[in-house]
Amino acid sequence: MELQHYLKVVKRYWWIPALLVIVICTAAYVYTNKYVKPVYQASTDLIVNKTESTVAGQQIIDQNSINTNLMLINTYKQIIKSPSVMKRVADQHPEFGMSATQISDKIAVNTMKDAQIITLVAKADDYGTAVQLVNGVSNAFRGSVTELMKLNNITVLTEPDPLAAPGPINSSHTVLYIFSFLLAALLGFGIAFLVDYLDDKVRTADDLESELGITMLASIGKIKQKDMAQGKVRTAIPFAREAAVRGKQELRPAEEQR
Repeated sequence: MELQHYLKVVKRYWWIPALLVIVICTAAYVYTNKYVKPVYQASTDLIVNKTESTVAGQQIIDQNSINTNLMLINTYKQIIKSPSVMKRVADQHPEFGMSATQISDKIAVNTMKDAQIITLVAKADDYGTAVQLVNGVSNAFRGSVTELMKLNNITVLTEPDPLAAPGPINSSHTVLYIFSFLLAALLGFGIAFLVDYLDDKVRTADDLESELGITMLASIGKIKQKDMAQGKVRTAIPFAREAAVRGKQELRPAEEQR
């Protein structure tokens, strides 16, 4: 019985969730296309691999050197994001029009466990700016390490291709559209059931039986005024017509006596 009631509510108020889905999904589409700016990304990989150990005038790589480089990576991560390096980038590249804090917000430093690779990632409103940012930070970082730590153990492994034309990393808004659809549908059905709960009107015989707890014995159809004017009611209800005729016949003798 409850399931039938729920289905009736959905059938009666289906337009509420449908309207909300159209409105909210349209708003999400307009927002993503008009107000969400595209974000481009460029990255470069740096490897910490050079050592000071030499044999017969040649550098060699031993386990101790590798462990030392791995421990240095955490230090290097802090140096990359330090205000001094970011200020150095801002001073060397005034064309960016960014402060040291703004540049730091656009740079991410990623590392992998037990790997001697540091990945710098830059995000910007266009790909060209992202490439310049990540290259500028890479150069400033390597220069700072040489000056501060007197080490020269950082090599550029891969650089971003300035001639590439990648698309924005935030071009797909599928998740937002799905979330908007589900939110609109849930909100719409919630409003529909709330309206039904607050509505105390009796519309059908089933509603009447449910409210009063009694069984319906008969029902009276709705009579239109047009049908009454055309005499269709007397044809549709023959027993009422016969009763009216009998009533007139009984009244005639009384009128004649008067």
